Amino acid sequence: MMPSRTRCAMALILGCVWLLQGVPGKADEPVEVRLPAPGRDGWESLTFPRISQHTRYTPLTVDERDAVRAESHCAASALVFQLAEIDLEQTPVLRWEWKVERGFEVDDHRVKAGDDFAARVYVLFEFEPERSSTWERLRRRTARAVFGVDLPGNALNYVWSSREPAGATWDNPYTKRSKMISRGAGPWGAWRQEEVDVLTDYRANFGEPPRLQAVALMTDSDDSCQKARAYFANVRFASRGGKD
Repeated sequence: MMPSRTRCAMALILGCVWLLQGVPGKADEPVEVRLPAPGRDGWESLTFPRISQHTRYTPLTVDERDAVRAESHCAASALVFQLAEIDLEQTPVLRWEWKVERGFEVDDHRVKAGDDFAARVYVLFEFEPERSSTWERLRRRTARAVFGVDLPGNALNYVWSSREPAGATWDNPYTKRSKMISRGAGPWGAWRQEEVDVLTDYRANFGEPPRLQAVALMTDSDDSCQKARAYFANVRFASRGGKD
């Protein structure tokens, strides 16, 4: 029989896992899977080749939220959380909160010189070699050999934009594998709650999705060389119809 102290320790560990992963409900009950607070356990920094200036991410508590502050000056880098157990059929809705304290204007987000956003949330999917060209497979093998990283497959990129109206969609100017979806903008300096249906958006842009790979948060201004400051908090996946 397991000693009482061991049983208590195991119960505590399982309880922590339960809180992190969420609780599967009955068929008609909402399900929510909360990720750790941005910048804490499990979140990793992602930098990009040939971009020397990196966004500064600072975990902090602000406005009673465990959040991360992102500050960029002619910089770009991201925070990434690897997703291993998210089932989009069960929890297709992504929710988060963000606040932009300092933004900027660009002439056109649809060209490389304007591919900067005060706040964006990426949803990254696994690469599907069987659906890709020979050139794409070669490019990925090269990236793995040169930089030691595996590039993701398709991505949905939800962006804070005062240039593009909410709902506008376009190809990322660097790759058609990343679809940009505007969430609009404003008001400055105020928290805004966001909710998107990842499964519906993926099917509308790419077809049936492979497994989720990761979610990423980013504030970047390297292309236009401007300053930005934003906050992110409360990232989670949920079933449709659940209350926030």
